[in-house]
Amino acid sequence: MPAPTQTLPLHRVRFFDHTPSPIVALAFPPQPLPVPRDPASVKGKARDATDRPELGALVVARENGEVEIWKYSPSEEGSLGNWVLYKTLPPTLTHPTISVMALALRDPENFHSKPYAVPRVEDLRLFVAGSESTELTERCLETGRVLQTYPIPSPPLWSLSVSPTQQLLCLTTNSPALHFVSIPPPLLPGSVTVLEPAPSHLLRSETLPSRTRTVSVAWGLPKLVQDNGEWSWRDTYLLTGNSDSSFRRWELPVPTGGGGGRVQIKGRAVVEKIAKGKKGSHKGTIVWGVGVLPDGTFVTSDSLGTVAFWDPATMAQRQSFRPHKADGMCLTIGPGGRTVFTSGPDQKVCQFSAITQANGTTQWALTATKRLHTHDVRALAVFPPYLPLAANSQLTPPALNPNLAPILASGGWDMVPTLTPAAPPDLLAQRLRNPLGKEKGGQGNKHIVFEDAFPRRLSMFGGQRGAEHIAVSRGARLVVGRKDRSVGIWRILDDERGWEKALEMDLRLRTNLISHAISQDGQWLAVSDLYETKLFRLVISGTTSRPMRVRDFVSDLESAPELAELDLAQKGCGASALLFTPDSRRLVLSLAASAHTVVLELDDEGVEVVRSFAPQHTLVGGRSIQNGKARRRMSAPVDEDVDMESDEEDTPAKGPAAWITALAASDDAQWLATSDLEGKVTVFNLDTLQLHALLPSFAAPPASIAFTPTHPLLALVHAGNALQFFHLDARRLLPPSNQLTSLNHTLRGLHSAAHGAAWEPSRTSPRAARLVVWSNDWLASIRLDLDLVARTKVRGGSATPSEPGTPLDSRSLRKKRAREAREALEASSPSSMPSPSSPTMLLSRVLKTPSAANDPDFVKVATDRFRSVVGADWLADGELVLVERPYADFVSELPPAFWTGKYGRS
Repeated sequence: MPAPTQTLPLHRVRFFDHTPSPIVALAFPPQPLPVPRDPASVKGKARDATDRPELGALVVARENGEVEIWKYSPSEEGSLGNWVLYKTLPPTLTHPTISVMALALRDPENFHSKPYAVPRVEDLRLFVAGSESTELTERCLETGRVLQTYPIPSPPLWSLSVSPTQQLLCLTTNSPALHFVSIPPPLLPGSVTVLEPAPSHLLRSETLPSRTRTVSVAWGLPKLVQDNGEWSWRDTYLLTGNSDSSFRRWELPVPTGGGGGRVQIKGRAVVEKIAKGKKGSHKGTIVWGVGVLPDGTFVTSDSLGTVAFWDPATMAQRQSFRPHKADGMCLTIGPGGRTVFTSGPDQKVCQFSAITQANGTTQWALTATKRLHTHDVRALAVFPPYLPLAANSQLTPPALNPNLAPILASGGWDMVPTLTPAAPPDLLAQRLRNPLGKEKGGQGNKHIVFEDAFPRRLSMFGGQRGAEHIAVSRGARLVVGRKDRSVGIWRILDDERGWEKALEMDLRLRTNLISHAISQDGQWLAVSDLYETKLFRLVISGTTSRPMRVRDFVSDLESAPELAELDLAQKGCGASALLFTPDSRRLVLSLAASAHTVVLELDDEGVEVVRSFAPQHTLVGGRSIQNGKARRRMSAPVDEDVDMESDEEDTPAKGPAAWITALAASDDAQWLATSDLEGKVTVFNLDTLQLHALLPSFAAPPASIAFTPTHPLLALVHAGNALQFFHLDARRLLPPSNQLTSLNHTLRGLHSAAHGAAWEPSRTSPRAARLVVWSNDWLASIRLDLDLVARTKVRGGSATPSEPGTPLDSRSLRKKRAREAREALEASSPSSMPSPSSPTMLLSRVLKTPSAANDPDFVKVATDRFRSVVGADWLADGELVLVERPYADFVSELPPAFWTGKYGRS
């Protein structure tokens, strides 16, 4: 008879009192202008297009100064994947807030020579400023550090915009004039140039009335000009929205050698006002948003909720809509300039579409209105981004994502980044695919028109790879929650007696916290910001804990001979990841500045550095190549799946090393695994303190890595919601068993990407080992037969690793890898299994196999019970802790919303 269904004791923790920060700005990578050339030479040529869909990174700026970088992670099986949080850049003490943000291309002139069409993170420059800041700040998108500052004239900064040529920044402040900043091209690839004052012809500008503020800026259509026989793009004019019920057009003078000319106002239009008082006086209307369409038409949104379209020649109003009950604070233009999106405090996102009439003219219509948020909407962005080019221009940029519908990103006071397919309601939309769908040809692909589309709500707590907000001490039954600049510790009492607050620590830091860890015995606590790691010993006194800081910790690191070459006194000892081994005798930290992994011994006398591991991987042509010096230092054999060429010289690293964000240790404290943001996973032996294996590099970093409790296996949970195993003894990625294939098929059907995974600390039942995988809105409880997984044969050759220095023919090695990858893909593909009509039927067939015949708890997924999951971990055998932070718990702390949901009202 089948075994009875077992229940899982669950602690639903809601005492974690951290509140995320509102979203103030969103941006996708800007699109460069096409290569300038003679317009007559391109007539009749077809527009370039790419068949390979590419999706750009989404940069999210929050009010507390944090900058999140979300990336699209494709699925391993070829279908559409998930959006995952790649990295969170903490705010610094000198620049603690953000109110405006802009992205600029690092080298727009040479970007077209790159093999990809969508700019990547390393191609971008980030400029931010706070509401009370006196400086414009450039921050590194790789390390989060401040690269340079530029003084703001007459602060604060109201708006910030980058020109289409990526050469100028326009700043609007309390000053009555416009200010421009020049962005020089890089001298060397990847270098950062210092911002400079504007060219001489832009130093002077007409002034506005003293009390008038410029709150929005949009650049006009650039012009292709010829200078000394060479064609180039030139910025010609821009549009500004002002606080005096008007918007203005500014003409940029032609560059001259004498430095004459000034930026002049060439047109002004007045929007509608509202009466104030009995004498007929009017209150000024604020033009929050402005834009320029490909045919030159101007579009505005104002504080009355009006969206209007204007004639560019006469500045007369063509069409006017009143779609919002409150201010239209956000305005963005869709790809090609055929759609316009607006939103504001009334939480509605409106889509306007261009409709071609029978006589050939274009009329704009309000085609959709959706309520995507529960509070004020502060920012909108569309991918592919809009590039302001004239409709009759012969030069057009390459077509991005020709088979995918556009994506609208939105965010605001409810802290949740939301992605929505945003195709216009036309016939061409039927040929597009849903970029947020899960399966090829599935029902989700049909909902790509904005009016019918389903939004994808990302996590307000991020879910960065390995950087969790929650840590659990199993031996002391403690739960540690990481906030911005503080740490809270709670104790879970036995026998369902509830919980109690043990400690609250406010820390003096230079940036927000980026990592933390607590030992399993509850005696050690480590926290780190971007520049410094702090270590504390927790002394338990009754029901409370008293922290005692290890004062010599930083000095011990700086003076350690093993770390002398890292220059910690100058670069800092901030750790992107922290981990205590299960025996609580060692601390492992991954330095944010150098990506070195440092192993420390802990005892009553102090801290001792026992080993430092440099980054072991080097990427050449997208493949993981072992560093030559590292190979000579390490005596242990390495993974045969990694190229090893004894005569190859070390390849110098390009730019800063990728952060290590995930650390995992086995229960016997023998193995240590690390994972960085470039998808490189490394395994070390902590007994011999040697490198054990380098895993083949992945396209995206795993969502979680964890050692199994009973076998020499490392489990990897990918962002595409697929589970994979690496055998430590064989040094091979194992092909999936039938049970694992069925599990991956079920998990891939979930929309949200997995955030983490944890194995139950039990060694008594390897044939029914329990694994918990979670995301922000679902929780999966899984029972796997690890005996069956460990016995899975490696196809395509022996599992015995080769010795270091074994000569391998590169051509045969490539063929071997291609064969193994193809066989593994065929084994894990759903097409290689029976084709039932539903995943439930698939699970029922797999449960009839001998490995899962008596286990009704093979996999259980709860998709409608949990929301805003912050983290989960095992507190003991069969005892799970799930930390939630529902929106309803802190909505009362937010400012009042314009619309509040009530019973009976949609």
